[in-house]
Amino acid sequence: CMHLKGEVYPRRGFHSMQKDGFDPDSVSFTGALTACSHAGLVDEGIKLFKTMRKVHRITPRIEHYGCIVDLYSRAGRLKEALVVVKNMPMKPNEVVVGSLLAACRNFDDVGLAERLMKYIYDLDPSGDFNYVLLSNIYAAKGSWRGASNVRKTMKDRGVQKKPGISSIEVNGILNRFGAGDKSHADAESIYEMLEYLSEELTVCGYDFEVNLHDFF
Repeated sequence: CMHLKGEVYPRRGFHSMQKDGFDPDSVSFTGALTACSHAGLVDEGIKLFKTMRKVHRITPRIEHYGCIVDLYSRAGRLKEALVVVKNMPMKPNEVVVGSLLAACRNFDDVGLAERLMKYIYDLDPSGDFNYVLLSNIYAAKGSWRGASNVRKTMKDRGVQKKPGISSIEVNGILNRFGAGDKSHADAESIYEMLEYLSEELTVCGYDFEVNLHDFF
C-alpha cells in the first residue's frame, strides 16, 4: 500500500507492484481491503474490490466479502453492509455477521441487530460470540426481555457461553483467571481484593456497567 499525506491508497500500491512485475493475489487483496477498512477509505475499498474480478480475474472469497461488510460497518453505512451480507454468493460466517453486529452496537441500531438474528441462528450452533454480543446490545438499551430471549435461545440450542480468560505474570509465574472461576489457590484473597477495589471505585464516583455474567 502507498501512503500519501497520511492516507493509504492500495490501488496505487497495486499499480506499483505490477510495474515491478508482481501481480496482486487473493491474499494481497485481503490485506489491501483491510487497510481501506481501518483507514475509513470506503470508496477506495469498493473500487479495489470491483477490480478483483474485472481487472485481475480473481474470484472474491468469503474473506473479501467480509472485508467489504467491515468496510461499510466501520463507516456507519449499516444498510449497505446488510445488502452485501444478503447478496454475497456464499453463506456468511460468524466473522462476517459479527462485524455488522458489532457495528449495530457501536451505532445503536437495535432494529438491524434483531434482523441479523436469523443469520446468527443459522451459524455454528456451538458459536457463542454473536449471541453474547446481541444480548449486550439489548442490555445496553435496557431491553432485559430481549436479553432474556437470547439467553433462552442459547439454552434451547445448547450454546454455552465460553468464560473469558485473563492472564498476568507475577514474579516470573504466569497466573490465569477465568470468569467466575474460583479454582485458583488464592481465590479467596483475590476476590476480597476485587471487592475492596469495587468499593473504592464506587466511593470515587465510578458507575459500573451492567454485569452481564448473570445472564448466562
